[in-house]
Amino acid sequence: MTFTPKATKCMACGAAIFFCRTSNSERMPVEFEPNPNGNLAVTPKSDGLPEAVVIRPGQAAGMRAAGLPTYVSHFAACPMADEFRRKARHKSTVDTYRRNAAARSRARRA
Repeated sequence: MTFTPKATKCMACGAAIFFCRTSNSERMPVEFEPNPNGNLAVTPKSDGLPEAVVIRPGQAAGMRAAGLPTYVSHFAACPMADEFRRKARHKSTVDTYRRNAAARSRARRA
């Protein structure tokens, strides 16, 4: 069975990507085209999203020698990746909350 990912576009940069599920059951954006320097093995799953597993360089070389594609996480290529990382989103949310709380406090004192 040949794996054909379901393409979508990155909301930030517009690149062609697809989503996989990691071993931690988190969604990860992956570059749509296979990459000869990739460090991800992607396998289809019958229950929805394909699974992406990080592989070592020797494993990647073996996959390529066997004609199997390797992929790269879109986080490695997207110029806006930091905007989508969970920690960055959380920090942004916390900073916004603190700014709003400080503004409310100043307004009460005035």
